[in-house]
Amino acid sequence: KLWQRTTAQLSGYLDEDGLAYYFPPRGGETHQGSDTLTAWLLAATHEAAQLNPGFALPDAARAQMLSGLAGFVEGKIERSHWSPREDLDVRKLAAIEALSRYGAARPGMLSSLSIAPDQWPTSALIDWMSILKRVQGIPNQRDQLLKAEQILRARLTVQGTRLGFSTEQDDHWWW
Repeated sequence: KLWQRTTAQLSGYLDEDGLAYYFPPRGGETHQGSDTLTAWLLAATHEAAQLNPGFALPDAARAQMLSGLAGFVEGKIERSHWSPREDLDVRKLAAIEALSRYGAARPGMLSSLSIAPDQWPTSALIDWMSILKRVQGIPNQRDQLLKAEQILRARLTVQGTRLGFSTEQDDHWWW
């Protein structure tokens, strides 16, 4: 019931482009929603709905969010924010991965970014692998998936009972 009450308020957290805000927008903030938050919400609720369909987003809000992310990936919607390094390609990968969960991603969307899996952080590499598994018609799809899997395996670090991913781009450990 709490989830239903929460999602009933979701439209108040979307900007005019369909991108989500962390807080309800104030006047004059009609085009400042987050592509990152929107992609995360779509991906997380997709996973949750696999376990329990009651956790799916309402159709109208989901359609707005998918449209907003598609606009972001296609360059019709621009969002910029401070980041210690250029992250537009990584953000677009997360958006395309979220779109792919709902059958809304197309191979042409990838033309808006540079395909450089060996330079991406591990999170983006995993998004890339998911895209390659879900979106049909990507050139050299099988070879690109094999390359991405190889890069991911090379990043895997095992030390005793510790298992993690470590790269120059990612300075993170997961146990």
